Amino acid sequence: MYCDNGKIYIEEDDQCVDCRNYAKGVSCPLLTALGLGVVYLEDSLTVENCGFFEKFERKLHIVRNNETDNID
Repeated sequence: MYCDNGKIYIEEDDQCVDCRNYAKGVSCPLLTALGLGVVYLEDSLTVENCGFFEKFERKLHIVRNNETDNID
């Protein structure tokens, strides 16, 4: 995670990428504090042990539509 010109960027190494709350847009305390300027990020930070974190797993499956599968 790093800041650039007042914007917060999440990197692939950050735990936020797999967080259910982040994916749903729930207000994260860390991101809120950074956004409001309550805390400042002077360098980069890798988020690893966040107490707000909830694992988000995508579960995809193929849905077949028999009407379109039989097109001649």
